[in-house]
Amino acid sequence: MTLGNRVKQRRKLLGYTQYVLAKQIGLTQQAINRIESDAISRPRFILELAQVLECDPEWLLKGPLVLTKD
Repeated sequence: MTLGNRVKQRRKLLGYTQYVLAKQIGLTQQAINRIESDAISRPRFILELAQVLECDPEWLLKGPLVLTKD
């Protein structure tokens, strides 16, 4: 799962449109669309996204932590 997929998943879970999410962060709807389509892979406003989406910024960037056996 990509950053864009995780943003979209959280946004939909919280019931936000791209427009509503964008306004809460101070971006345009087009910017959110570009993030969700993975045209922007490391947005500089990841902390703001995580705060509004009520999730960990590390999870947004990297996905769930996977532990491996040594």
